[in-house]
Amino acid sequence: MSDVIPDPRRVIARRVYYGWVIVAGCLAMSMVVFGTSYAFGVFYDAFAAEFDVSRSVLALAFGIQTVFIYVVGLAAGWLVDRYGQRRIVACSTVILTAGLVWTAFARSYVELVAAFGVVTAVGMSGLYVVAYATIPLWFERRRGTAAGIASAGLGVGLFLIPQTADVFISALGWREAMLAIAAGVGTTMLVVTLLFVDEPEAVAAETSDEFADAAARADGLADRPSNSRAIIASPSFGFVFVGWVLLFTPVFVVLTHVVLYASAIGISRSVGVAAIAIVGATTTITRLGIGTASDRLGRTRTFLGCSGLMALVTAGMGGLGLLESASVRTAAFVLLIVCFGFAYGGCGGLISAQVADLFGNRNLNTLFAAMSVSFAVSGLLAPPLAGLSFDVLGSYTPAFVAAGLCAALGTGCVYGAARRIAGPSA
Repeated sequence: MSDVIPDPRRVIARRVYYGWVIVAGCLAMSMVVFGTSYAFGVFYDAFAAEFDVSRSVLALAFGIQTVFIYVVGLAAGWLVDRYGQRRIVACSTVILTAGLVWTAFARSYVELVAAFGVVTAVGMSGLYVVAYATIPLWFERRRGTAAGIASAGLGVGLFLIPQTADVFISALGWREAMLAIAAGVGTTMLVVTLLFVDEPEAVAAETSDEFADAAARADGLADRPSNSRAIIASPSFGFVFVGWVLLFTPVFVVLTHVVLYASAIGISRSVGVAAIAIVGATTTITRLGIGTASDRLGRTRTFLGCSGLMALVTAGMGGLGLLESASVRTAAFVLLIVCFGFAYGGCGGLISAQVADLFGNRNLNTLFAAMSVSFAVSGLLAPPLAGLSFDVLGSYTPAFVAAGLCAALGTGCVYGAARRIAGPSA
């Protein structure tokens, strides 16, 4: 009798396609990254009071975090391609947890920016790249379905983490709430790291049901250039990049300012906090189903429909302050938030699949990380500009209308790129 203890991952792989375990891990990573990041909106007023800074200046801390997530993601993507997903997940977890603990003990705005804006972002960047770029390496036939489920972690995070943080803030204070988030993040990601593997061969996973042959899994679309630099420098890549900068602008405006926006138009803060949970719930539901629908309807076509809806909804939010009835205003606010969550879920659930569909699987971590720098641009500019708009004009209406127009232009850019490439889902 052998005394060797079998690898539990291989045991699982004999019973179920291990790609679904990877999907669960990626869901947990996206939950941790975005739930923690967007919890900033719940901490907003506590941070403003603690560090005595204006809304626009405080929003800069979130913008800096966003920039570092996606810019450092370029290096993280290269490191993942070189050293594998599991090692990067482990290192990123340590850095993220340390950053959250430091944030809880920050004594100045500069410390807040360094801890929450920089250190946590470095940790988030590695988890983000792995969470989104890994799925296409395990799935082809059900790529949209798997990507949608994995990205649903964003919605789960939005639903759970800000709400939990708000409870802790009310009961114990914001510093204790941040420490609770750090503990939850560290524990969750330890489990994910133990179960993660870098490739199907590591657990002898059978991939024939997903990929027609081994070359398809390794190379992606055969007619795409394999040089990642050539792809990144191409006009089509540039059009999609600009499109993402513009069409995801509403996400950063809404999720960082929605609590303050609700108060500004006469809606209670509790409804504003609940709005983050509503976006989380609706985007989760959408991401769980959008992948399967997009596999049938066309992933790029589905993406464009959802981005167009997000443009309309965001612009519509800007006009809520014109409604005289408080009850009507609140009902309209909730309805638009629900629609926003569905639209955002449809777009966000397909981003990794879109990069793979349009530009191929080879060096996908690098390509996806490069495309994600677009989020750094909109994340850096949108929240501070929205805050500045309110500081100067005393209203969020111009910011929300402008964000909606940006999303409409971004939709057009992605459409143009898809038509140029004429990919399988364009």
